[in-house]
Amino acid sequence: MSLYLSCLTLAADHNRTRSELDHPYELHRTICKAWQDPEAARILFRPETAPGVVRVIVQSLTPPDWSRLDVAANYLKAHDGPKEVRLDGLQDGQALAFRLRCRPSKRIGDPGNDDEGKRKSLRTREEIFDWLHRKAVENGFKVEEAAFDRVYWHDSKEGKDPKPLGGVVFDGILVVTDPDKLREAVRNGIGPQKAFGFGLLSLAPLRE
Repeated sequence: MSLYLSCLTLAADHNRTRSELDHPYELHRTICKAWQDPEAARILFRPETAPGVVRVIVQSLTPPDWSRLDVAANYLKAHDGPKEVRLDGLQDGQALAFRLRCRPSKRIGDPGNDDEGKRKSLRTREEIFDWLHRKAVENGFKVEEAAFDRVYWHDSKEGKDPKPLGGVVFDGILVVTDPDKLREAVRNGIGPQKAFGFGLLSLAPLRE
């Protein structure tokens, strides 16, 4: 199974960059222009920031053509890739470093609740780690160690500047328990709202 990874470097001080980081669905719309058929590409992405630096990791099932973006040169500073990646080498018991930007949440199912059917972010540390361990069991791995940072965003599909919603970025070590399930988790992403930059599970060898 092949995947394609790219890394976009955006101008940190550009108004468009700042707006898209706060409203990541708009960043998704920009990225999708690199494909003639974005739905078939099954795009996952994750923005990553450091002082003065904004990078966007993009994964897809088909290769993008970044020249299709038609954006200003002072917005997109550089792009690396697409690089073809294969996951055939995953093995049961293998330990790997991982990063996952996600929205641990649950749907409100209380009959008569005005918010019935809506998704509610999990907020406590215990709830968030319970969610991660449940997803690990479902997706062919177990978590050896993990820590997370909180991130906030706006759902620009629901109107202009609604209240911030919360997600997290996990970094840690996992152990493969079912290579086929884990390959599918990498391919399809984990958790909801992938068009907002959530769900991309990145794996890497452990550093010695």
